[in-house]
Amino acid sequence: MKELINKKYSSLQLLLTLIFVSCLIVSNIIASKQIQLPFDLVMPAAVIIFPITYILSDIFSEVYGYKWSRATNYLGLIMNLFAVIAFTIAIKIPAPVFYENQEAFKTILGNTPRILIASTLGLWLGDFLNDNVFRMMKKKYQSSHKNYGARAITSSLVGEIGDSLIFIPIVFYGAMPVEVMAKMIFTQAFLKVGYEVIILPISKRVMLKVSEYEQET
Repeated sequence: MKELINKKYSSLQLLLTLIFVSCLIVSNIIASKQIQLPFDLVMPAAVIIFPITYILSDIFSEVYGYKWSRATNYLGLIMNLFAVIAFTIAIKIPAPVFYENQEAFKTILGNTPRILIASTLGLWLGDFLNDNVFRMMKKKYQSSHKNYGARAITSSLVGEIGDSLIFIPIVFYGAMPVEVMAKMIFTQAFLKVGYEVIILPISKRVMLKVSEYEQET
């Protein structure tokens, strides 16, 4: 970790890390809302944004290496904790008598500590699985980007399933029927990976551009 702290980073690397952390925090805020999708699928609203964190994690592993990908994961968890502490303090501080939205504010952000526990455990396991599957598949192509798509999708599928197995039960147990929750665990993982498959041509192009930029700087 010390070598990561003392190392100099490009502006693009820091920008991508900022996007990663922002997507993680936003997805955890909106995760408490359930959305209705076609085919009678019910999902947490985080499914809109959260897959971006896995796409970026794969780009980090491919271009900047395993250690940096893990470091961004820990940074995201730390900043997510900071956000939850800020929300909790804001809820606890008394509001003026004319403020009428205290309960609404509490309803939206008051669930965040529970989501923090779920996302911390889920993201740690999911990203750990994602990074390690990606690293094992990368060994054969250390000096090239060949088979990047297969690495990205396979590692994300394993990571997303691991994340969902922890996140969904902690957040939604007692709030929905068990059979619906069980269905959500696997459909969410496959839906997120489907999201990644659809935009793979774009994410792969982004990865190549990032790699090209870093080689030139």
